[in-house]
Amino acid sequence: MTSRLGKNMAAKKRSVQKSTVDADSRARLIDATLRVILKLGVDAVRIDDILAEVGVTKGSLYWHFEDRNALIKAALAEHIQRLNEATIAGVSDAITEFDDKDSYLRHVAKYIADPFNPDQVRERWNRLALFVETRNHQELVLMIRDVQARNLDVFVELMSEAQKSGVLRRELDPRAVAVALNAMYLGSNIIDVLGEHAPTPEAWWNLISYFIGALFPTDGSASSPDSDG
Repeated sequence: MTSRLGKNMAAKKRSVQKSTVDADSRARLIDATLRVILKLGVDAVRIDDILAEVGVTKGSLYWHFEDRNALIKAALAEHIQRLNEATIAGVSDAITEFDDKDSYLRHVAKYIADPFNPDQVRERWNRLALFVETRNHQELVLMIRDVQARNLDVFVELMSEAQKSGVLRRELDPRAVAVALNAMYLGSNIIDVLGEHAPTPEAWWNLISYFIGALFPTDGSASSPDSDG
């Protein structure tokens, strides 16, 4: 009986190890594909090159992905999801920890549009590059639209929660606010383009605070949660 138990435990251990290896190889395949897409474009993705870089067989690749297009789709979807996670988490925390208008502004502004953070600037360029790169691939356009729409729905929920908490004006459409904040996030890379002709960080943050502050109620109800009555 001890021998049988030992065999079962060994089998379970091998199963867990295989699952970990499978998950790791899938992630590495996605990362390698993304590197090619971001550097050279979708058309430059070559299965043999990806396999050589990651060090796995075609069997491993086709275990995770049906074909080349499925790999590319998964890579793009994963990339967009990663880019959105930090912003969604930051806005969510700002709403949850909301004490007053000033504390909310300090917390949320950097997640909406920080054109002076090199990591954020690079991430935005990557996202914009993907949008441009996939315009000639209708199937990819539809896939990215679907991923973006699902992420937007999360933002809409956050904006609705902000209205219930008294952070956001109740007469505003939460979807319109979510789209405007996303547009502000992507569009802020114009500062990177302008270089020395761009506004100073102080001038930029003053304007952003003004825009975000305009979303708050003006009747003093910002600190009062929405009631059911």
